[in-house]
Amino acid sequence: MKLTPERWQQIARIFELAVEVAPASRDEFLSNSCANDDGLRREVESLLRQDDASVVLDRPVWQTAAPLFDDSFSLGPGTTLGPYRIETLLGAGGMGEVFAATDTRLHRRVAVKVLPGGVAEDQEVRARFAREAEAVAALTHPHICTLYDIGRHDNVDFLVMEYLEGDTLAARLAEGPLPFGRALVYAKEIASALNHAHSQGIIHRDLKPANIMLTGGGAKLLDFGLAKFRTAPGRGLVEADETRSGIVARPPARTVMDPISDSHLTRGDAILGTIRYMAPEQITGHEVDARTDLFSFGAVLFEMLTGKRAFDGGNVAGVLVAVLEREPPSVSSIQPPVPPAIDAITRRCLAKDPDARWQKAGDLLRELERVSETTNAERTRTRASWQWVAAIVLAAIAGLSSWLFTGLQDRSPASTVGEIRAIAVLPFEHLSNDPGQDYFADGMTEQLIANLAAISGLRVISRTSVMYYKNARKPVPTIARELQVDGIIEGTVIRAGENVRLTAKLIRGVSGEVLWVQNFERDLRDVLTLQHEVVRAIATEVGINLTPQEQVRLTTARPLNPDALNQVLLGRYHTAKATEEGLRKGVQYFDVAISMDPGNALAHAGLAEAYAGLNGFYMDPQVVMPKAKQAVETALRLDESLADAHATLGYIHLVYDWDGPSAEKEFLRALDLNPTLAMARLWYAAYLTSQARYDDAVGEIRRAVELDPMSIRTHTFGTLYMMFTRRYDEAIELARRGLEFEPNSAFTLAFQGVAFAEQRRFTEAIGNLQRAVQLDKSPTIRALQAHVLAVAGQKAQAQELVRQLEDETRDRYFCPYEIGTVYVSLGNQDTATEWFRKGVKGRADCMAWLGIEPWLDPFRSDPRYKPLLRQIGLTPSER
Repeated sequence: MKLTPERWQQIARIFELAVEVAPASRDEFLSNSCANDDGLRREVESLLRQDDASVVLDRPVWQTAAPLFDDSFSLGPGTTLGPYRIETLLGAGGMGEVFAATDTRLHRRVAVKVLPGGVAEDQEVRARFAREAEAVAALTHPHICTLYDIGRHDNVDFLVMEYLEGDTLAARLAEGPLPFGRALVYAKEIASALNHAHSQGIIHRDLKPANIMLTGGGAKLLDFGLAKFRTAPGRGLVEADETRSGIVARPPARTVMDPISDSHLTRGDAILGTIRYMAPEQITGHEVDARTDLFSFGAVLFEMLTGKRAFDGGNVAGVLVAVLEREPPSVSSIQPPVPPAIDAITRRCLAKDPDARWQKAGDLLRELERVSETTNAERTRTRASWQWVAAIVLAAIAGLSSWLFTGLQDRSPASTVGEIRAIAVLPFEHLSNDPGQDYFADGMTEQLIANLAAISGLRVISRTSVMYYKNARKPVPTIARELQVDGIIEGTVIRAGENVRLTAKLIRGVSGEVLWVQNFERDLRDVLTLQHEVVRAIATEVGINLTPQEQVRLTTARPLNPDALNQVLLGRYHTAKATEEGLRKGVQYFDVAISMDPGNALAHAGLAEAYAGLNGFYMDPQVVMPKAKQAVETALRLDESLADAHATLGYIHLVYDWDGPSAEKEFLRALDLNPTLAMARLWYAAYLTSQARYDDAVGEIRRAVELDPMSIRTHTFGTLYMMFTRRYDEAIELARRGLEFEPNSAFTLAFQGVAFAEQRRFTEAIGNLQRAVQLDKSPTIRALQAHVLAVAGQKAQAQELVRQLEDETRDRYFCPYEIGTVYVSLGNQDTATEWFRKGVKGRADCMAWLGIEPWLDPFRSDPRYKPLLRQIGLTPSER
């Protein structure tokens, strides 16, 4: 049966009166109230048959009624709504069913809310449902459930929301009250969410424990199905009841609703909300505003702290009387440890007169913050007092008062409890369902990592490792354990026109406790200033004192051309893929950025990195390396503090200029600016191996892996450079660890295979290279396969492979050094020498390791070896 909201309102009004009538008199009451409307009477009687009155008291009456008249409608597992594949039903109510689902495009779990079949064709209900989407889409806050998408598929309207793991506050309160400290944290998070919603002109109107989810990231406010919009100040207030499911990719053009176009959704004097948590003015049908939500907040806070409801009663009438006329007891009378300030907060929130409450959620939030700071200070003083007493007692017992006193004084809480000195910045989420916008969020993440890493005393995980978690839905403590960090930074970013808004959240790694959340907003031109503000805020939260140099660096930032910035971020996004196509696209984007803004140091540095990535593998060094060098030198003239640029210049000095001292100088400068730059440490390790400084090189390789533990690139090149130090067991183990999380990395398999060959484990070596070639037919991998076959005694096969490679060099660039090493393994020193001479002439990058690669040992006694080595100028130390 199709029900309109007006019909539900009529049912609810008669039902609320009927529950107060004695069962023996109900028949007469219903005959008089329903007149000759038999359908109305049946509907009210259906509600009355529900045994548990508390069900009605804990959710809107109209929402309770709806399922009773719903056509049985549900989506089975495997059903698809557009790109969303339904998995299981999570819950159902009058305004929709919520399913766990998988976004098949982005491979992430989501929650999908659909209109039930019984009301799906009601245009006003559909309008309310759409309003919920629009409401949530307008809200970007870490403690409000994120809306990803809205759609309609096969006549089914649906919203796609963030999938949250955890329990509702209602489920948690069924176990009893929350500890004071935890309740205060949740209270601040909920107040912050309300403050944000109110600032966007949105009143929730159904705040209750069932609409608050407790997750590893803190409290999340849910269900804006009864949201009300306000017009801008000075234009009056017109109510427009709405249900929302929003398109994050296309934020609403306005957050203030047009009172005329929305007025048709007004429900007259309908009671919309949940009675136990409704403000008096909401019950009596008067104007509602932000203060209405604060009343509900007070009821929720009371329940969190006491485990009891602020307004209780055995039936609807009893609760209505309590809300309208009675004052709840003080929190401290039920929970004596609660400070008196909390009594004052709940009493003010629950004031019957809206004028007696706080007028804004922001004012409430500040009061909660003040109570939190006072409580923490008192705890610190109490802890200090007990430490003093303990010191005296222990000293008296032991007779060593001076020694004990000194020992206890040295144990400052900051150095022993909860210190955060290692951080991972997880990939920021761009609040858009358009994967084409990922580059912007990735660029913001990368820049924040670089800025944080430049702070002394803070270890920051490299970009490539955190990107491993981009689409992973792992709990924060698990990620922190895998990356071996104390703290996690999560965030969202959204670009709206010429503005960028970033929300950052600091989470304690071991517990998942949210320590700090802050929003930042700037014009796109000032995005570097925004980044510096975030870094300063994080440094303050973790208790790191910035050096004068760091303070200067984080207070000066050149305005950027927004269009050029966009090109730079696109360039970095594609360059990070490290494929030939990605690197070539990177060059194109950086070139465009430079044409728009020649003074953009980041664009020049990015261009140098892209050219350097093309070197050797895809393009002739003599073509790309001069361009890379020119670009990086320009970048450093514009901004000498770019650690990545110094590392790139060091790499160019090493593999193209063959200038060891200059390479080492640049690597050390890069690491001085950013000690956590894993790639700089790997390249420095490469230089150290070229000089046979093996112990130093091993230390740098290990440090790089610590900084970039989930990067297959770090494990792959770490394996290669570890082989150069002739520590084959460690090289094989390093490759094995990389293959655990990236089993199809062809180069990792290939380098591990070469290490097996050096240990004469030929069966394993050949197997590795066969699999690597199946994954990637790169000439470099096939050259390594030829080398392994040659040293394993299968020289005919090796000879055929190297012949094929020689043929390919006629059509494309391939490093002559790689072919030369195969001929050394085949025992053909003359041909090897010819290829090495081509490598010298063409400035092949791998020539830098002519002096130390283990598989060249048979060539070192050849009289032509030392003259070649002198031409390169990277003569290693005596071993």
